[in-house]
Amino acid sequence: MVNTESTALEICTPSVPKLETLAAKDGFMKVQLTFLTDEPKHVRSLMMQQVYNSKPPFVEDVCVLLPRMGVFSILEAFLPVFERLREAGVVSPTANLQGFKVLDEDTQTLAYLF
Repeated sequence: MVNTESTALEICTPSVPKLETLAAKDGFMKVQLTFLTDEPKHVRSLMMQQVYNSKPPFVEDVCVLLPRMGVFSILEAFLPVFERLREAGVVSPTANLQGFKVLDEDTQTLAYLF
């Protein structure tokens, strides 16, 4: 897109939606998603890689807050949320979702709000 007031060229890049983080929210449940990745982001995985020369894949996890009615007991229910985490850059595009755990008493850990 060209700016008509100057000769500068404007570059349009797709914006990645920022995800809000909260420790808890009424009507929402916290779910821990576990995944395998070759591109570690967690400190523990980076330490395993750098200090102990561990090789990928690394097991990592991320927490999300979902509406209570959107939490089901099958892994496939969390695939759309996991895809949004990929798009936002929270997890690697090559990460593979492996499991989940409902954290119904955790009010301290930050989670991405969906």
